Amino acid sequence: MAAPGNVTSRDPHGSRDKARQFIARHPLSLLIGWTVLLLCLLALAGEVLLRWATVYRIDYYTGEPVSNRLIKFPFGDMPFNSNGYPDREWDGLDPRPRVGFWGDSITSGVGVGFGYRFSDIISAARKDKYYMNFGGVGEDGVADDNSIDKIIALTERFRLKKIVYAMDLNDILPNRDARQAAHSALYTAKPLIKKYLDVLRTRSYLYNFLRFKATIVAARLGYGYHGDEAFELHPSRNAAVVQQTVDRINKLWTQLQGRHVELCVVVFPYEMQISADAAEKYRRFGVQWSGEFLHGEPQGMILSRLAAGIVAVDLAPAFRVGNAQARPIGVGEYFVYDRGDALDWEHPNRAGSRLIGDYLARKAASCL
Repeated sequence: MAAPGNVTSRDPHGSRDKARQFIARHPLSLLIGWTVLLLCLLALAGEVLLRWATVYRIDYYTGEPVSNRLIKFPFGDMPFNSNGYPDREWDGLDPRPRVGFWGDSITSGVGVGFGYRFSDIISAARKDKYYMNFGGVGEDGVADDNSIDKIIALTERFRLKKIVYAMDLNDILPNRDARQAAHSALYTAKPLIKKYLDVLRTRSYLYNFLRFKATIVAARLGYGYHGDEAFELHPSRNAAVVQQTVDRINKLWTQLQGRHVELCVVVFPYEMQISADAAEKYRRFGVQWSGEFLHGEPQGMILSRLAAGIVAVDLAPAFRVGNAQARPIGVGEYFVYDRGDALDWEHPNRAGSRLIGDYLARKAASCL
């Protein structure tokens, strides 16, 4: 029993006073802490919601690497041979004349997968040549002298008799030292984003969603795949850039000609050029282009300026051949649409690849 006069008592308000004093001393720290906590809760809620609500595959364009010889994509497999190219293992003893396909992600098979690419269809249809696929994701066609040197080295190493350059419209780029080559802030930021943040692209639905929305905003502002202006959507005002691109192809042709190697340039259309439905859909997204773009430019500008010895093919008619009754082509019918985290008017799907392969085999035999 406590001695009289030593009875202790607790102040019921003491802890509250201490809390008030702490808040008064650290208001900024508490505000930051609560804000961070709230943002974390919102991010968690967004992550859970988007995992349920997202209708596309966030790994559509990245796939799942199984080994350094195989990547599994939602649209199909992409194997790599021992030379590092997206193709079957090559037979070095095959006596047939060798034809090499050069291009970017379309040529490698994004959107279709191995066995369904236009190059696979041609290889199955034409047995008189030996076809080899050198397509590479991220290649910029004939962007500079380094690209030319790389193509020349391939022709010599693999004894190619012909190069079929599958030209995507976003291969229209200025010379590295040209006035038009001044890069935007987005161009500078893209490599940093890819290096430090894109690891979350297939891990976080929230990051993927925000990234996708950012690409839509960039497209509305007129930026293209590389982070600079989408020169191909406004060909007339970028006629100088188109000419610079053609000049590089002609330079490649001159060097190939000296080695007795033929060159064919196959120009792929964008989906808006072959489908009014797609054009309307992308207009609603806020993407803008010049009027001549839907009337066959810049393809016409390219084909008219190529050297006379270059065989060239505009692939837009391939999609009309498959629609002899002039049936309207729906968005996503022949191109990848709404499958992954991109506004994709560039990559044909398997049906589109089939039309292209058949068209080239039937209508452009001299190109192959």
